[in-house]
Amino acid sequence: MPALALPYSLADLPPAPASTFRELNGATILVIEDDPVLCEVLCRILSRDGYDVSRALDASQALERISERLPQLVLLDACLREGSSLRLVKAIQGLNVHLPVILLTNSWSKTEGFGSWPAGRLLNKSLGLPDLRWAVAAAINEAEAPPRAARTTVDSIPRHLSENGSRSRTAKDFLMRLFESKSAKIIGALVLGAVLLVGFMAANAIRPSAAASDDNSAAAKKAQSGDNQSGDKSNSTDSVELVPDKPHTLFVPADVRTGLGIRKDNVDLYVTAKTPKQSRSLEMPGTTALDPTRLFRIRARFAPSPSSAECVQIGQIAEDPRRSGKTQTTYREIHSGDKVVKGDLLAIFYSVDVGNKKNDLIDAIYQLKLDDLILKRWEAKQAIMPEVQLWTQRRQVIGDINAIERAVSMLRAWAIPEEDIQAVRKEAEAVKPEEAERRLRLHDRSEFDRWARVELRSPADGVVIERNLTLNEIVVDNTTILFQIADLDKLFITANCPEDDLPRLEALRETYHGLIPWTVKTVGSAPLSGFIDDVSYLIDPNQHTAVVKGYITNKQGRIRGGQFIKATVEQPAPDDVVEVPIDAIIEDGQQCVVFVVTDAAKQQYTMRRVDLTNRFQNTVFVRSKPFEKKEAISDEEKELGMLPKEPLRPGERILGSGVGELKAVLLDRESRAHGKAAEGQ
Repeated sequence: MPALALPYSLADLPPAPASTFRELNGATILVIEDDPVLCEVLCRILSRDGYDVSRALDASQALERISERLPQLVLLDACLREGSSLRLVKAIQGLNVHLPVILLTNSWSKTEGFGSWPAGRLLNKSLGLPDLRWAVAAAINEAEAPPRAARTTVDSIPRHLSENGSRSRTAKDFLMRLFESKSAKIIGALVLGAVLLVGFMAANAIRPSAAASDDNSAAAKKAQSGDNQSGDKSNSTDSVELVPDKPHTLFVPADVRTGLGIRKDNVDLYVTAKTPKQSRSLEMPGTTALDPTRLFRIRARFAPSPSSAECVQIGQIAEDPRRSGKTQTTYREIHSGDKVVKGDLLAIFYSVDVGNKKNDLIDAIYQLKLDDLILKRWEAKQAIMPEVQLWTQRRQVIGDINAIERAVSMLRAWAIPEEDIQAVRKEAEAVKPEEAERRLRLHDRSEFDRWARVELRSPADGVVIERNLTLNEIVVDNTTILFQIADLDKLFITANCPEDDLPRLEALRETYHGLIPWTVKTVGSAPLSGFIDDVSYLIDPNQHTAVVKGYITNKQGRIRGGQFIKATVEQPAPDDVVEVPIDAIIEDGQQCVVFVVTDAAKQQYTMRRVDLTNRFQNTVFVRSKPFEKKEAISDEEKELGMLPKEPLRPGERILGSGVGELKAVLLDRESRAHGKAAEGQ
């Protein structure tokens, strides 16, 4: 991190009370910095001082954090991308005009757009830790005190340092002029009185009571001893040092390792990277649904006009004697949940249109018989019959045949059973040609009622899941679904797969040649097996999941449609990874690092960037295969100062705890070393 200097020294400002950090312990701070490494360093430092710190890498994340909880102080990068820093300041001041905001910058020219700004609220990113701590404590203290009347502009801030750090005049003169004002004297007197009062109360609080018992004194000593121990623990990383000539390597003494949980009972607790041997389960939440290819929707297609179809009977099913309480078999109407087999009667209708069309078929058959008889008689006497009359009679016979076909086609379109159609034809064709004339003349539709009867039967085996018909109901719309029958032996499954696990599914697709086996389980049911048919190419932008579709067999009907399920895909362990606990990995949004034990005897540990391939509940898979040069680090990652990826080989030992603390210490030590090197130049 480049070393930059402040335009004035915070050490020249009035010193903060000694109890500042203890009193401010627990104050909420929001750090808004687009450099993830610097953001993490700042958060670690402030968290170690006892503050409640949250972070944001851009303006949108910052607004989300502020909407969740309004902080007591904001550290803002003055040079966020797309110039969003100024808009963010206005939004924060709109929520609370007295909320202190400290601007962080590495170039003073980039802060001109902010206009007026308090002198102690504009800091350089390379300031030292004491200056940072003083500025944060002073800003929070000032926010809790009465609002200050005097403000200064960024242009009027004493620019005692040029870009190379030279000083022209001191900040003490600037502040002395500020303290000479009347309002500043009044505020100073109030602050001094408040400090004296707090000091007097603190002295009385810690003064031991003369009437206290020995037990209370012992408890007080024990509590004080505990406080000292906690203080020692918070500063336990001060003895950690960088190892010369070994990049990103720390020397960590035994007492620090004990404080971080790395060492226990004089034994270092290391984690060994191992080749995974057991298969891992990919679990995906989802729901069941009825198989759309095995769902039958039954309608009355023979009801094209109002009052054309009346339900005169509902299908019957034998009642369970245990439910009815009777010894003999009783029957009841079919309702939702009943099982049916192919051909079972569902309902009987009386349809005017069907009756008319069947009678039209009979009439057409009778007419054909009569016209065909006339044609044969004329053909027997064609020597004396005009040829035109013969051709006219032949045309009449062909017209009768077409009328029959039209009537049959219409009945079939209305889903009239073929048995009913053939019964009508059989009865009509049984009439002899000589009797056709008499039958046609005497036909008075006496058989209309019989022909108007229509039966609806189940097209397949299944379960009635919906019934929308009652006895004596008039069906006036042929689009109304009267019954729905579903085959529950096969259920459709929809699950949600996290986008991070999609590569694992694609690898299994190649292994199983497109049909990935999975098991589905829900509450109160044993696992059922099936296959994945499709993985969606669209990712949900909110949940970051892809829809996975497939089927399972459900012969015994254990699972119903619409239930929540958990789909599990067993995955064999890859060959080019090692398995380590998830606590041994630290992520910052850009890279994953571990601390490898490079020399246990010399207490040296090296931070290494690794490639995390799979994540589980308690463990992760890390790549053990070597990286190519282009694959290890990109040009963009080099510009961001990221480490190149390195494999984690089987048998290597890493730290299982304290990784985050050591990373923050390493970044802090390297930043200081870089700053000293820059100052030496």
